[in-house]
Amino acid sequence: MLAEIDSHLLLGTGDPAASGVRRTSDGVVARWTLSWPEQREAGAPPLELCAHYGTAFHHPHLRGATVGEWPLNVFTAEQAAAEIPTLRAIVAADLHNLVFRHDYRIVPASR
Repeated sequence: MLAEIDSHLLLGTGDPAASGVRRTSDGVVARWTLSWPEQREAGAPPLELCAHYGTAFHHPHLRGATVGEWPLNVFTAEQAAAEIPTLRAIVAADLHNLVFRHDYRIVPASR
Protein backbone atom coordinates (compact mmCIF):
# COMPACT_ATOMS: atom_id res chain seq x y z
CA MET A 1 0.00 0.00 0.00
CA LEU A 2 2.69 2.48 0.94
CA ALA A 3 4.68 1.59 -2.18
CA GLU A 4 1.58 2.27 -4.30
CA ILE A 5 1.14 5.71 -2.70
CA ASP A 6 4.84 6.45 -3.15
CA SER A 7 4.80 5.44 -6.80
CA HIS A 8 1.55 7.07 -7.91
CA LEU A 9 1.06 10.09 -5.65
CA LEU A 10 4.47 10.90 -4.22
CA LEU A 11 6.21 10.26 -7.56
CA GLY A 12 8.86 8.10 -5.94
CA THR A 13 9.99 10.72 -3.40
CA GLY A 14 8.84 8.72 -0.37
CA ASP A 15 11.02 7.27 2.35
CA PRO A 16 9.46 4.03 3.67
CA ALA A 17 10.40 2.62 7.07
CA ALA A 18 9.41 -0.45 9.08
CA SER A 19 9.87 -0.86 12.82
CA GLY A 20 9.62 -4.62 12.97
CA VAL A 21 7.66 -6.19 15.82
CA ARG A 22 8.41 -4.52 19.15
CA ARG A 23 7.24 -5.19 22.67
CA THR A 24 5.63 -2.30 24.52
CA SER A 25 4.38 -1.94 28.07
CA ASP A 26 0.91 -2.72 26.67
CA GLY A 27 1.64 -5.60 24.24
CA VAL A 28 3.31 -5.68 20.83
CA VAL A 29 3.35 -3.25 17.90
CA ALA A 30 4.72 -3.05 14.35
CA ARG A 31 4.73 0.15 12.29
CA TRP A 32 5.22 0.88 8.61
CA THR A 33 5.58 4.55 7.72
CA LEU A 34 6.03 6.63 4.60
CA SER A 35 7.40 10.16 4.76
CA TRP A 36 8.33 12.54 1.95
CA PRO A 37 9.87 16.02 1.66
CA GLU A 38 6.66 18.07 1.37
CA GLN A 39 5.05 16.26 4.29
CA ARG A 40 8.09 16.84 6.50
CA GLU A 41 8.30 20.51 5.47
CA ALA A 42 4.62 20.96 6.40
CA GLY A 43 5.23 19.44 9.84
CA ALA A 44 2.70 16.69 9.10
CA PRO A 45 3.09 13.15 10.44
CA PRO A 46 4.07 10.44 7.96
CA LEU A 47 1.53 8.02 6.56
CA GLU A 48 1.39 5.03 8.87
CA LEU A 49 0.08 1.50 9.08
CA CYS A 50 0.28 0.26 12.65
CA ALA A 51 -0.57 -3.27 13.77
CA HIS A 52 -0.84 -3.64 17.51
CA TYR A 53 -2.01 -6.21 20.01
CA GLY A 54 -2.59 -4.80 23.47
CA THR A 55 -2.46 -7.03 26.51
CA ALA A 56 -6.12 -6.21 27.26
CA PHE A 57 -7.27 -6.81 23.65
CA HIS A 58 -9.27 -9.82 22.48
CA HIS A 59 -7.62 -9.57 19.04
CA PRO A 60 -5.07 -7.35 17.24
CA HIS A 61 -5.95 -4.02 15.61
CA LEU A 62 -4.76 -1.83 12.75
CA ARG A 63 -4.66 1.95 12.68
CA GLY A 64 -3.16 4.83 10.76
CA ALA A 65 -1.50 8.01 11.97
CA THR A 66 -4.79 9.93 11.83
CA VAL A 67 -7.49 7.26 11.63
CA GLY A 68 -8.80 5.04 14.40
CA GLU A 69 -8.88 1.35 15.13
CA TRP A 70 -9.73 -1.39 12.64
CA PRO A 71 -10.08 -5.03 13.74
CA LEU A 72 -7.37 -7.39 12.55
CA ASN A 73 -8.44 -11.01 12.69
CA VAL A 74 -5.91 -12.80 10.49
CA PHE A 75 -4.80 -16.38 10.91
CA THR A 76 -4.05 -17.50 7.33
CA ALA A 77 -2.41 -16.10 4.20
CA GLU A 78 -5.84 -15.93 2.55
CA GLN A 79 -7.23 -13.84 5.41
CA ALA A 80 -4.21 -11.55 5.21
CA ALA A 81 -4.75 -11.06 1.46
CA ALA A 82 -8.39 -10.21 2.14
CA GLU A 83 -7.23 -7.29 4.35
CA ILE A 84 -5.49 -5.47 1.47
CA PRO A 85 -8.55 -3.25 0.78
CA THR A 86 -8.62 -2.33 4.50
CA LEU A 87 -4.94 -1.37 4.41
CA ARG A 88 -5.56 0.75 1.31
CA ALA A 89 -8.50 2.45 3.02
CA ILE A 90 -6.42 3.28 6.09
CA VAL A 91 -3.59 4.80 4.02
CA ALA A 92 -6.02 6.70 1.77
CA ALA A 93 -7.85 8.10 4.81
CA ASP A 94 -4.55 9.12 6.40
CA LEU A 95 -3.47 10.92 3.23
CA HIS A 96 -6.87 12.63 2.99
CA ASN A 97 -6.57 13.83 6.58
CA LEU A 98 -3.05 15.16 6.04
CA VAL A 99 -4.18 17.09 2.96
CA PHE A 100 -7.19 18.44 4.87
CA ARG A 101 -5.04 19.52 7.83
CA HIS A 102 -2.25 21.04 5.73
CA ASP A 103 -2.50 21.59 1.96
CA TYR A 104 -3.08 19.52 -1.16
CA ARG A 105 0.35 20.62 -2.38
CA ILE A 106 2.03 18.23 0.05
CA VAL A 107 1.14 15.54 -2.53
CA PRO A 108 3.59 15.87 -5.44
CA ALA A 109 1.20 14.38 -8.03
CA SER A 110 -1.43 17.03 -7.23
CA ARG A 111 0.69 19.95 -8.43
